[in-house]
Amino acid sequence: MVSEIEGLPLRVIRGADRKSEFAPESGYRYDGLFQVESHWCETGKSGFKIWRFRLLKIDDGESTSAQNAKPIIAIPTGNNTTPGRVSSTMQRIVRDTVLARRLKFFYRHKCQACGTRLESAGGPYIEAAHIRPLGRPHNGPDVWENILCLCPNHHVMFDLGAFSIADDFSLIGIAGKLTVANDHTIGLAHLAYHREHFLNLPNKTSQLK
Repeated sequence: MVSEIEGLPLRVIRGADRKSEFAPESGYRYDGLFQVESHWCETGKSGFKIWRFRLLKIDDGESTSAQNAKPIIAIPTGNNTTPGRVSSTMQRIVRDTVLARRLKFFYRHKCQACGTRLESAGGPYIEAAHIRPLGRPHNGPDVWENILCLCPNHHVMFDLGAFSIADDFSLIGIAGKLTVANDHTIGLAHLAYHREHFLNLPNKTSQLK
C-alpha cells in the first residue's frame, strides 16, 4: 500500500506458471516498472481472504530490461528551481458532477464522518466519495445511493480502507457515526461491498461484530 500512496514504482518479475497468461514458458522474465493504481480484498477459491492489486505498466520509452529501466523518481540533489515538464495522456471515468454538487450543497459542505466544513477564499470545499468505486473491477454506479460527502482526510482514509461503515452507519475503524440526512438513502449493498473489499484492519472480524 505504501507504493500506491507514495506513487512509488514496482519492478515486476514473473516466473513460469501454467495458470497465468502473463507468465513466461520457462524461467523468469523482467517485465519492467509498474504503478499500483488500486487495491482491494476478495475471497479466494479456497475460502481465504486475499488482497489484489491493480498494476499499470509505466512506459518509459526504453527497453524493459532491469539494466535499462529508467527510474521515475529522482533522488533530490539540490534546489529544484526549474522543474521539468512532460506530456501525458490518461483515461478517466466521466462522473455526474451535477449529482456530486447536489450532495455537497445537501450537506452544506460538511463532512458526513466528522462534520468539518473547510472554508477557502473560493468558498467551502468538500469532496464526493463513491462507496463502491466506479472503475474496474468494481464498476460501481454513479448514483445518489453510492456517494458520500467527505472531507479530504476522511475521503483518503475511506478509499484506503482505514475505516468503513456499518449498516447502522456507525464507523468501523475510527470513532463516530456517519451523519445521514433523511432524504439521502445510502445503499447498504454498497456499504457491504466496501467492508468486504477495502476494510483493512488487524482485527477486521471482531470490528464487524
